Amino acid sequence: MRFTNRVAIVTGAGGGIGKVTAQLLAAQGAVVAVNDLNEAAAQASVDDIRSSGGQAFVLQGDAADEDFAIEAVAEVMRSQGRIDILVNNAGVSVVAPAEDFVAWDRVLRTNLYSQFFWSKAVAKAAMIPAARGAIVNVASIAGLAAVPNQIGYVVSKHGVVGLTRSLAVEWGRHGIRVNCVCPGITATDLTTGPSGMDADRLSARIARVPLGRMGTAREQAEAIAFLVSDEASYLSGLILNNDGGQLALHSGVMMSA
Repeated sequence: MRFTNRVAIVTGAGGGIGKVTAQLLAAQGAVVAVNDLNEAAAQASVDDIRSSGGQAFVLQGDAADEDFAIEAVAEVMRSQGRIDILVNNAGVSVVAPAEDFVAWDRVLRTNLYSQFFWSKAVAKAAMIPAARGAIVNVASIAGLAAVPNQIGYVVSKHGVVGLTRSLAVEWGRHGIRVNCVCPGITATDLTTGPSGMDADRLSARIARVPLGRMGTAREQAEAIAFLVSDEASYLSGLILNNDGGQLALHSGVMMSA
């Protein structure tokens, strides 16, 4: 129960890594504010947490809306009186060749701007006054290397890496730790669901992972939970690629070579 008496906010927690992270934090004692644009998905996450004996409540709204982020943080402060943990997980991916890409504003606002909006709101309302706090930004290995046909995603996730380092440097004096997890290919609806990768592409991607498999949402959540825990009390500005060894593999070299 390492998060007893802690209050956490997880954005994009209606499914995938965000949902499992919210469940894990709650299972270890945190009161979790579950944000998602989809109210039904957010409520389902909260219901799952409560059915397991945890404490959670819904913050329904668009994580990329700065006004909503400010008001949601104020709501949490009114009801809980503190915010100890922020996990910036909300994200979207739009696949298109760079020359045809038109979703620039949507992808950048959701993946990058939202993380700054929530970090700033939480820092000003709760963490700076308390002189403590832990923030984890969820990026991707696409924040460390390019992925074809996802220019908006790649640029936004590279921005998350820079945001993490900047905030860690600026807010260290306030006792706030800021770290980043960069998941490799992970089994969620975005990869294996109806709108995910086709079977051949998925197999080819998995074949390039040295551990020979996709990661799980639970494995990503465990990394996030570690970084916001007291066990990571001297870690700040860390960019952690949780990717099964993908980025350790030479670019262009196949596993069978």
